[in-house]
Amino acid sequence: MKKQLALLLLFLAGPLAAQQLVPPRFQGSDAQRFMARLLGEAEKIVIEKEVPAEDLSPRVAVRFRVDTAGTVTDWRFLDNTCEGADRREVEPASEATRSLLTEALSRLEPWTPATEAGRPVPYTWRLTMRLPVEKIAAAQDPDPLLFEGQDPDKSFFEWARIRIRYDQRYEGRGEGVVHVRFWVEPDGRITIDRVLRTPDEKLAREVVRVIRNSRGKWTPRKVRGVAQRTAYVLRINFT
Repeated sequence: MKKQLALLLLFLAGPLAAQQLVPPRFQGSDAQRFMARLLGEAEKIVIEKEVPAEDLSPRVAVRFRVDTAGTVTDWRFLDNTCEGADRREVEPASEATRSLLTEALSRLEPWTPATEAGRPVPYTWRLTMRLPVEKIAAAQDPDPLLFEGQDPDKSFFEWARIRIRYDQRYEGRGEGVVHVRFWVEPDGRITIDRVLRTPDEKLAREVVRVIRNSRGKWTPRKVRGVAQRTAYVLRINFT
């Protein structure tokens, strides 16, 4: 009896295994290969059409169907405004990003369709990918703004922090962030734009004093070799 039951189970398992769904393949590989090719084509289009990096969304989610012919259909962008299975915790893609990826998709080869029981069947993908926005920005802007020859997000912050006088003169004036926007002019001079936020005016004046003293230490950002007026924001947290 046990032997007969085992044979019956094997007989039932055979057809079930044969009907297992096999996902579609892209160039003989999986969805990771598809995303790599899609982003590669997108980078080419950025160069061809000079799409500004600042117009692109860094994270994008999409949904699409690979039909029984291997063609991508029902291409749709997903974000945090979608509901149900389509909801993804990403901001809505910019118009430039939507146009870029849709054109990149049109340049790709078809998929090998999914199969079930040996027959082609449609298959839906939901994928989230990162656009190489920083890489694109670096390629478009090879001469960035520098402070003492380095990235100002590190070098200028440290330079300013140790020169700000925060002692008994400022006691009782509150704690919080002083947030100042200024311009580095093409000749390296400093122009204060405005204080965006401060817990106290005297603290703001101290930060502005230090910013002004940084003149001559900046290397302006350049575009095609021409120095540009560039905005910069310094945030100092007084605690």
